[in-house]
Amino acid sequence: MGAGSIGSVVGGMLHRGGHDVRLVGKGPHARAMAERGLRLTGIWGMFDLPDVKACESVGEALDGGFRPQWTLLSVKSYDTAAAMKDLAPALPGLHGVVSLQNGLGNLDAIEAAAPGMAVGGRVIFGATTLAPGAVEVTVSADDVLIGPGHESVHDVVAAFRSSGIPCRFEERILSYIWDKVLYNVCLNAPATILKTDYGKLWDDPDSRAVIERLVREFYLVAGARGVTPVSPGPSEYLARFESELLPPTRGHRSSMQEDIENGRPTEIEALNGAVARMAREHGMEAPLNESLAGMVRFLERH
Repeated sequence: MGAGSIGSVVGGMLHRGGHDVRLVGKGPHARAMAERGLRLTGIWGMFDLPDVKACESVGEALDGGFRPQWTLLSVKSYDTAAAMKDLAPALPGLHGVVSLQNGLGNLDAIEAAAPGMAVGGRVIFGATTLAPGAVEVTVSADDVLIGPGHESVHDVVAAFRSSGIPCRFEERILSYIWDKVLYNVCLNAPATILKTDYGKLWDDPDSRAVIERLVREFYLVAGARGVTPVSPGPSEYLARFESELLPPTRGHRSSMQEDIENGRPTEIEALNGAVARMAREHGMEAPLNESLAGMVRFLERH
């Protein structure tokens, strides 16, 4: 549900792997898939999937008696609550809803709408829609992580793996979700405001100092929320950021920049905005995250 670039890759690969899948999306891409099928290209291979089943609503997906066991949610974070309302007819019989999304707060929104069904996921591969009905997998930094939840969540992991999507079960999924959020907190808003790529942000001493402050603020909030990050402290994270996380994406521009340039809302409220909001909830301050979130809101409005 939310069959944009990431959702189409996941759904298309699972379909190719022999699973009964419905891709629910909106707009020209969803209509093209419904009419002509899906073409996947990139680092995981080239596949034409003319018989993929795509539609524009949950009701349409359920026509003919289809009853899913799992929903894979890949809508933007600001659409999670609305998507869960749309999903209501499919909830009876579901084992769970796996969030394959960016940002903080998605699991809370899923849990509020479907108690006991929220399952965490971390997606760290990249994909882009080349044209309606055509998606390219551009980069994969690590396995998709899923867990924990209903006992059959292991079947979901196995389905991903057997369909060609690198995936593994992860008991500490919250740590890894927060770890990915930290990466985006460090880079997305600064790169968008400064209209630059990730490598230049790190190479310049002034913008590097901004990243270092963002990391320190993030760790204070994570500690207050009882979350144990993957790296034990800011200095260890920054060392891993420089040696492991940044190099594969040095030349990348933030997808947030594309959102601004195309007049779309961004996910700032699930990233720097969420860090600032959680800090306030705990009587703390995260002034740099607050400032960057405000600047991105300005860009959204203007």
